[in-house]
Amino acid sequence: MRRTGGDGGKPATGLETPGPSGSSVGTQTWLAALDAIEVPIFIHDAEHRIVEANRAYCKQAGLAAEELVGRPYYEIFPRGDGPLPACLRELSAAHSGSGRTPTQTLDPEEDVFCSDTGETFRSRAFTVLDEDGAYRHSVHILEHMAEPRRPPREQQSRIQQALFEREEQLHRVFENMTEGVLVITSQGAVRYANPSAARLFTRDRGEDLLGAEIGLPIGGPDAQEIELRSPDGGLRTVEMRVREIRWDEQPAHLLNLRDVTERKRTETALRQAAIVFEEAREAILVVDARHTVVAVNPAFTEITGYAEQEALGKPPSFLYSGFHDEAFYAAIRRALAESGYWTGEMWNRCRDGTTFASLATVRAVYDGAGTLTHYIAVLADISRLKEYQSQLERIMHSDPLTGLPNRLVFQDRLDQALVTTQRHTGFFAVLSLDLNDLKAINYSLGHAVGDAILQQLGQRLREHLREEDTVARLGGDEFGVLLLGVRDAGEVATITDGLGRALDVPFQIGDRSIPIAASIGIAVYPEQDGGAADLFQQANAAMHQAKREGVTYRFFSEELTEQARERGQLGSDLRHALSAGGLELHYQPQVDLSSGAWVGLEALARWHHPQQGWISPERVIPVAERIGLVTMLGAWVLEQACRQGRAWLDAGFDFGRLGVNFAAPELAAPDLAERVLATLERTGLPPQRLEIEVTERLLVDPDPAVIEQLQRLREHGITVALDDFGTGYSALSYLRDLPADRLKIDRSFVNGLPEDPRTLAIAQAIAGLGRNLGFDIIAEGVETPAQREALIGIGCPHAQGFLFARPLPAAGVAAAAPDFPRAGAPQSRGGGEAGRAK
Repeated sequence: MRRTGGDGGKPATGLETPGPSGSSVGTQTWLAALDAIEVPIFIHDAEHRIVEANRAYCKQAGLAAEELVGRPYYEIFPRGDGPLPACLRELSAAHSGSGRTPTQTLDPEEDVFCSDTGETFRSRAFTVLDEDGAYRHSVHILEHMAEPRRPPREQQSRIQQALFEREEQLHRVFENMTEGVLVITSQGAVRYANPSAARLFTRDRGEDLLGAEIGLPIGGPDAQEIELRSPDGGLRTVEMRVREIRWDEQPAHLLNLRDVTERKRTETALRQAAIVFEEAREAILVVDARHTVVAVNPAFTEITGYAEQEALGKPPSFLYSGFHDEAFYAAIRRALAESGYWTGEMWNRCRDGTTFASLATVRAVYDGAGTLTHYIAVLADISRLKEYQSQLERIMHSDPLTGLPNRLVFQDRLDQALVTTQRHTGFFAVLSLDLNDLKAINYSLGHAVGDAILQQLGQRLREHLREEDTVARLGGDEFGVLLLGVRDAGEVATITDGLGRALDVPFQIGDRSIPIAASIGIAVYPEQDGGAADLFQQANAAMHQAKREGVTYRFFSEELTEQARERGQLGSDLRHALSAGGLELHYQPQVDLSSGAWVGLEALARWHHPQQGWISPERVIPVAERIGLVTMLGAWVLEQACRQGRAWLDAGFDFGRLGVNFAAPELAAPDLAERVLATLERTGLPPQRLEIEVTERLLVDPDPAVIEQLQRLREHGITVALDDFGTGYSALSYLRDLPADRLKIDRSFVNGLPEDPRTLAIAQAIAGLGRNLGFDIIAEGVETPAQREALIGIGCPHAQGFLFARPLPAAGVAAAAPDFPRAGAPQSRGGGEAGRAK
């Protein structure tokens, strides 16, 4: 038999039959016993719907038990327009009461019927009442009339045997239940206890409880909680349900006892955790194993501004501030995987875009099987603490008057610069700056005026120094400056000149204009060796020497002082030459390697100094950069080259394409395209005749605005060449998208040709890469026929260099032009910081 609920989800209940140990046997035990009988048996409710059937009936009906339950039996077997007549009579008698006592079974009613196959069956129907005498269900036993009927006694014996066996099975089930089961008489004595109940009462066996007087239980089938005290004084919480039954034909109480001590402890802990979750001042969020937020507390909303519904279902990355890189979050994930725990300082972003510092603690949560289920993150807002720490740091490390770093910070940064430079070859400078007349101003105009001058001085120094430099007030009117990342003493002198000019401007204090002079001493490393204290002493000594000499600054080394003064003079001369027309352009031809035909010219700036003669580009360009003349110099070169190109075209000279170098400050100018196009329009040079050359280094991780400017120029017909290609950080990822038309192989990859196989391989790779990406290729610095042949061999079509022609003035170009046949202008798909000379 299969235990199955009745219609509507109600469990089947049935006849109680005395068992072998005096206990009552329920419907399920009785039906299980009938399952062994070979004749068909089924049980139905008051509406004739089947609630149970034995195997013989299922076989007769040709259906599985689960297909029978809930359906009227007359739709299955025996088939008919309705219930069997005797069944109707039996059911009517049951509903009328007929004076039966509870649990009494009515006398059977018999029906004889024929099946669809012509077989004859006898149906014996038994009606079973409950304890109150109400109808419970009906049992039908179907006998095949062709078979001799078993003697009732033999059949009853088999039923009793089956019931006994099933009762033993039921007893074993009770013995192994984790839930305690007690049967108590109406006087409160224990008549039955299973082992689980014995353990609840601290007994070894259920038999040890038999006969014990525990009193009458209070309650009913609904669960209620009681407390049981163990011999050691401990209390256990037990959930109890009570039902009225009959035991040995006497009224009794059936108690189901479930130990819920641990569950209650867990519920208490959960309630406490819920209170902490709701009332905590720290932001708490719970994230599932799929990294999705599943819960946040009110403090989370208060701190971050995100409402609960805005956070649920999202990955926690919506809180990322952008202050931490991927390595930071990877370290958190690694710590959680290895130890299940991470804590540290983290910056997070609020809903309004502001950020806050938090002390974060993240824990991984696992279930009993060791499977990761959740992460819990607690974020304590420490923004105020960080602000307080910052204020303390400012007080400890800042000058209160000027807001500049103090002597302690300056000394620490000087120590760090010395250690870093000793490990990695480099250059830095220490400046000692002192105001010459501050004491006199304090005495004559008051300390308030002196303090105001110091504040303005600190502001001026900050404005005229780079971000990586350090300026500090060391005390009184003494300031220290640390210049990092400078290349040589000349650059230091240029920066110091700028500081000197900034200090030459009188200080405006109220309605007073107060001029004041300063003296600066300079020590450079590694020109002057020694420790950090030695370097500053040297700078301080140089400052006092400058004050005695009445000059703005002085290097500790006389030689460096002279070099700096020479560079300063050279910068002044360059500025004068640029404004007075002291510069000129030379042009170097670019040729077709196979035919020798002339394909273009590159414009190169040249300067003939009145005293020093020709100044090499290696000296001119750094000076122009330091004194801020690069943009002016670039504009002059572009203007002169375009005018010369127009003049050549008017004279009938087809020079091809004219290349002009652009430096970084020119490319960064927001009006680059407008300025170039305006120059072309003003000079009349067609855009197709101009080629802009930029070094490869300027276009590695470039500003999108620069790319847009170059692309705009290309749209007007101007070509762009990448100069010095291969010396920067060449990568297909950036080269693919650059607005360029031509690659110029740097001279460093030409010098070794053709003898050096590595140089040859690099040059060949560059040429192949350029061709495959649709670029025109040109090599520079070609000086020998062997180099020319090697370049032809690797597929480089164009070149320039001393082998073909040195840079020539405009008149020399016109004179040399007949020696170079003209080829068609190079065709290409549409160019680092280059010097103005090559």
